[in-house]
Amino acid sequence: MRKETVTGNDLFCNGKERIMLHNLHVKNLALIEEAEVDFSEGLNILSGETGAGKSIIIGSIGVAIGEKVSKDMIRKDADYALVELVFSVDEQVSHKLVDMDIPMEDDQVILTRRISGGRSIAKINSESVSAAKLREAASLLIDIHGQHEHQSLLNQKNHLHILDAYAKKN
Repeated sequence: MRKETVTGNDLFCNGKERIMLHNLHVKNLALIEEAEVDFSEGLNILSGETGAGKSIIIGSIGVAIGEKVSKDMIRKDADYALVELVFSVDEQVSHKLVDMDIPMEDDQVILTRRISGGRSIAKINSESVSAAKLREAASLLIDIHGQHEHQSLLNQKNHLHILDAYAKKN
């Protein structure tokens, strides 16, 4: 059984920054023709029987944040797949994104990735970006933790933030 958790990235913000994933939109990815998932404040849990599609939902978030994806993931008889994430961010995160030359509107960030044929197009707030910039911006917004998967915990640049956040809470 594979357990996966998706979290906003506010652990590393000393309690000051607030980020929230509001919406996931998936079209023509794997078995999904079109799906919309709205998240609410607090803990959101994806549960269901084996084969219910939890891993596809988590995988689609991974696609949106720049993970590698095979053209085989495009739904049969579809020309393209599309995944979109909508986040709200506070002023601190907004400034970090502006420093990365990412245009901001109303403290909202929309990550979009369209896969067709052998290529993909990534956009942040409707502006095309490289895959590297998509991954860099996404690292400010979200972490995906699966069983035996650790992303931000192993990144040395986060160690002081984690320790500082822990020390301030205790």
